[in-house]
Amino acid sequence: MKISKLKYIPVVVLFIFSLTNCSSDNDEPENQEQDEGDTTDGDITDGDGETTSDIPYEVLELKNWKITLPRDFNNDGIADEVYLDKSRNDFEGDPSFKTYKDEFFFVKNKNVLFSCPSLKDIPTTGNSSNTRSELREMPSDESGEKGWDANDNSIKTLDFKVKIVQTSSTKKFAFAQIHDFKQDVWDDILRVQIQSDKPNAVEGDTGRIYLLGDVIEGRATDGFPIDFRNSNYADRYIKDDYVLGEWLTIKITIQNSILKIYLEDMNMPIRTYTNITCKSNYYKAGVYNQSVNLDSNGNGIAEFSEINISENF
Repeated sequence: MKISKLKYIPVVVLFIFSLTNCSSDNDEPENQEQDEGDTTDGDITDGDGETTSDIPYEVLELKNWKITLPRDFNNDGIADEVYLDKSRNDFEGDPSFKTYKDEFFFVKNKNVLFSCPSLKDIPTTGNSSNTRSELREMPSDESGEKGWDANDNSIKTLDFKVKIVQTSSTKKFAFAQIHDFKQDVWDDILRVQIQSDKPNAVEGDTGRIYLLGDVIEGRATDGFPIDFRNSNYADRYIKDDYVLGEWLTIKITIQNSILKIYLEDMNMPIRTYTNITCKSNYYKAGVYNQSVNLDSNGNGIAEFSEINISENF
């Protein structure tokens, strides 16, 4: 099955100016991008201090990220990426990430939804057969692909609030990750995943939240400092009674080669892993479908109300 190209959905940003100015909207794609500096000249909050924007970047107050999308507008055979610096975008018709939205990454109910189909023919990245609508942590100076060292004394933090809205027929997807950029021994260091009890689950259905990745599956014989599988694999489930649609508050930290994962209680980690010696890492958040195959169907959908990250590099 061949994926049909989606029409580019124009981004319309509402500016509220002083009485001496005027506002205008332009529906032409080539005019959608805004000044690469501040995109919030007007007030984007209501009387209660809540955002009224329909731009995901503004709603989540994102800073140092790019997004990988389940589409291929530039026809290079891999998923498109959208950057803060629009000159780096894979598809030149995309605006800066500061004003980007589409059917895979959009605002609803004042939160941001990530949606990703699990069909086999959906474009994905060059090193994975699984599809994604997912943020990737980037350097604060927007200077390309870099990673932070898990061994140093600074605390590298990702915290977020999420609810799982829907799973595909595969029943599972990762909604937060840590990767090693250079991938010498370490690769997908951590994946925080949903596994629903039935395929194509929706809100109200049941499932489990669990951990996978090198800190759970790595073997000493493969070059890891310890045999993680023997130590941790049986303890990979962190919430056995999850109901889709319930909000989760999660925090992940790495400092001095120690990885900690917090669920609901931000003062007491639910899991701690040592010997995390990888040196070129980055966080990811969104929807990364697992086990996409010829027969899989449906979308993984996750809704985020917060995504916060420390200044890691």
